[in-house]
Amino acid sequence: MSGRAGAPLWRQLLRIGMLTGRGASAGRIRAVALVCATFALSLVLGTLVLIHAAYEGRDARDAARAPVQIAEGSTQQARLLYKPVFDVVDKVQYQVVYIAPLTPDAPVPPGLSAWPEPGQAALSPALLKAGRAEGIATRFGTLAATIDPQDLASPEEWFAYVRPPANADTARMWASTGFGTPGPLGIGEGMFTKPAYILFALTAFMGALPVSALIAAAARSGSDARDQRTALLEALGGGRRVRAAVHAGEAALPIAAGAVLGLTASCWILTGDTRIPLTGYAIAGADTQRWAGALLSAPVMAAVIVLACVVLLHPQQDRRDGVRPRLFRTRLPRWWPYLCPFLLFVAVQGPGLTSSSGTRLLVYVIGVGGTILTLPSLIGLAAVATGNALASISYRRGWPGALLAGRWAAAWPGATVRLTAGVVIAFVLVGQTQLWATLNTGPAVQAQHTVQKVGSSVVLVSVNQDKPVPQPFLDELPDGVETLRLKLDPTKATAELSGACTALQRLFLACTQQPTVIEPNHPDARLQALATWDTPGQGIYAKQSAQPEGPTLVLIGDKGRDLSVPTIKAAANRHLGMAVPVETVAGSWLTAANMDDLNGRWVMLYGTFAVIIVIISIMVTNLAEFLRFARQVTAVSVLAGNRTIYFSTAFFTLLTPLAAAALIGLFMHHWLATPIRAAAYTSEHTETGSMLHIALAGAGIMAVTVWLWGAWGATRLAHSWRPSAD
Repeated sequence: MSGRAGAPLWRQLLRIGMLTGRGASAGRIRAVALVCATFALSLVLGTLVLIHAAYEGRDARDAARAPVQIAEGSTQQARLLYKPVFDVVDKVQYQVVYIAPLTPDAPVPPGLSAWPEPGQAALSPALLKAGRAEGIATRFGTLAATIDPQDLASPEEWFAYVRPPANADTARMWASTGFGTPGPLGIGEGMFTKPAYILFALTAFMGALPVSALIAAAARSGSDARDQRTALLEALGGGRRVRAAVHAGEAALPIAAGAVLGLTASCWILTGDTRIPLTGYAIAGADTQRWAGALLSAPVMAAVIVLACVVLLHPQQDRRDGVRPRLFRTRLPRWWPYLCPFLLFVAVQGPGLTSSSGTRLLVYVIGVGGTILTLPSLIGLAAVATGNALASISYRRGWPGALLAGRWAAAWPGATVRLTAGVVIAFVLVGQTQLWATLNTGPAVQAQHTVQKVGSSVVLVSVNQDKPVPQPFLDELPDGVETLRLKLDPTKATAELSGACTALQRLFLACTQQPTVIEPNHPDARLQALATWDTPGQGIYAKQSAQPEGPTLVLIGDKGRDLSVPTIKAAANRHLGMAVPVETVAGSWLTAANMDDLNGRWVMLYGTFAVIIVIISIMVTNLAEFLRFARQVTAVSVLAGNRTIYFSTAFFTLLTPLAAAALIGLFMHHWLATPIRAAAYTSEHTETGSMLHIALAGAGIMAVTVWLWGAWGATRLAHSWRPSAD
């Protein structure tokens, strides 16, 4: 088997495997499954490369544009002033950096070719496009230029440089010598994105885990005939290398086809910026091209891994009962199934025993992933016990179909595992995807309801001082807007709303110069929202005042009429100073909720991929088991005297396990979701019931379809069955 003499034999063995694969039971199904498995694994490995490349490139560009601050007591000369602030466009937060040169040789910010003039701004192309409807081009002054995308954290980053007007107060800006020192909190997009380990964990949990199930399903598809051939090869003296050559030859062409598809995807990624579906995120082409070697090698590595799994997932023939070739029974590891309850305990209780958020997520991912990996083997043990019990009861009651099904399940638990494991995993993944994608804290959900009810009919402007409001700012406000001021008393945990009588009357308040308490059941919803979100909670008072006090301006429009927040922001930037917060009631919580929704898109992306892979795995397994069932029970009609036995046998062999798998998956999801629900501030997050109900209905339809299809197929094959020497 080695050297020159062995070369022709190796080629012959590979050719035998290829020819066998074409005519094998479920051969076409297995070939398609191997193509999909190899391509999917290529995508998973390529995703790991893309995550590393994107974070590495972003960190390098963030470091290049971060300011070098001057420490206290240092003799270094300040060359520029720097102040980062935040703004919101389309309810999404991003960073704005105010910059001003102090010396003629002050370095130009990365991404710009020259310093903007006083009162000018430079915006990223994506921000300019997204905020055009809100007047972003003039919000911070006139538009001087756009930032070069090559110096942004990502091509689609929202980012802005603003040079304050010449008369602006720059006392609170940071003195810096230049750019090039990474900050501890990051800059720009890096302040809003999750750490890399979360994406790696998602890739492992919702990428590698479902793909592993697909690889196993593809490798073992039509395994009964292949196991018989493996036993024959071993009985004829063929060693492990002979069997491996035949198995490799059988799977080589579809695996190569899957690798070619993966290589095509990698080449397409290297052509330029890569925009991730559903998320709106783009990875710079320079980052992917820097890791071109790893990206192109991912499909090759995927092919090697899948081929190794195909070869290794064919156990040796058990010779303890003799040397006659036979199909061997599936042997489950003695200790492996008992890990499932332990890992379920880790997933449910483990996160509560840790303090760090990162550690909690890691423990949860390990617990959920381990539960999914070990659950099929536990199902196998349950199949053996249930099969024996069903056979015993059926023998006493005289149920031939149930008797046959029970003995089938007890003798071939692996068939039941392959039939049901994908369904259980699908339920867990669907539930986890919807749960993580829609989970929000209670205050964030309440903020969404408040904004839907009140809108922007009340706008808060935080001037952070009690000085009079500049008249030019008031002149630029929309017509009909009334102004009040809000003052908080931290010692008493109360708040006071003061202003002109016309403004108070717009909120249905009395015009008195003595503070009057506002009742909680006040008829104006705007005042109720203001008292709920922007006061300490121990009472809010109102009074008429010609010189109102308070660091917060409360702008009130007519009831039912929304104010233009972008117009107010532009006026505030021109007349009130740098980075004056302008937001609606509960606006900060709403922004946080929208950021969670954006992060949830990543979960939806991974979850969609995982569900597609699991569906393919279920289809492959069910089709293969259907063919296996139909072929191996065709002779039963000769013994039973009729063909109706196929429907009862298929009911217990196909429909019952699939229906039980759906219920087990639903039960596992509710258990595994416990730590996530417990981590929310309230139970008002979006529930996953709708998607799970759809999945449950789909599983029921699939179970009935597979049952009728399997029974019909066996009945159809029984017409042409003839005894043979197999």
